[in-house]
Amino acid sequence: MAPLLLDPQLIAEIKHIENVTGQPNLLAGFVRKLEESLAEFRPAFSDCIARRDTSGAARAAHTLRGACSQLGARELGDLFEAIEISARAGDYAEAQRRFDGAAELIAQSLEALKRA
Repeated sequence: MAPLLLDPQLIAEIKHIENVTGQPNLLAGFVRKLEESLAEFRPAFSDCIARRDTSGAARAAHTLRGACSQLGARELGDLFEAIEISARAGDYAEAQRRFDGAAELIAQSLEALKRA
């Protein structure tokens, strides 16, 4: 069975908030911000790794994990959880490998969020 990229219940809740508040582009704005954060992650994470800043690297991954989870991007949240765990353990190579190997997942998740 294919993984579920998005949590339909969370997407429905965000859509409901859009309707109730009269802000029809709320989800789209969150998705744009997530896209920006994803683009900023690699250089920020790499900087933390270069400085051997375990806490900063884990915090960068944790921040994205939370953003993805709040938007219902399950698989992306799981990815950044794994990156956070690797970073906390000081296994920067594994954390970087996970991120580098996730380009397709990131693209698919962003596309699914944009279509939601």
